[in-house]
Amino acid sequence: MLNFNWLADVSPIWQWVHAALRQLNFDFLRGVSPAAAKGVFLALFAVSGLLVLMIPKASILEGVENPRWWHNLKLWALGVLAVIFTIYSIF
Repeated sequence: MLNFNWLADVSPIWQWVHAALRQLNFDFLRGVSPAAAKGVFLALFAVSGLLVLMIPKASILEGVENPRWWHNLKLWALGVLAVIFTIYSIF
């Protein structure tokens, strides 16, 4: 567990920060396995990818006179999500 007691001795602002950090109690998550936590985060990335796919193409290409395939922001968003998903699944 992190020890933030030294923050209280620095200044009154840090005393407030120290009190706020003591309120962040995530002990209830202690029983969650790392594999389950990884699965939750990977599921969140998958859900965000599905939400990206639900955006209508007309709203993405609005204002583009001569649309090309690289103007489709869905492809870019899905590519970035795929990279992040891969990195999170490996590590």
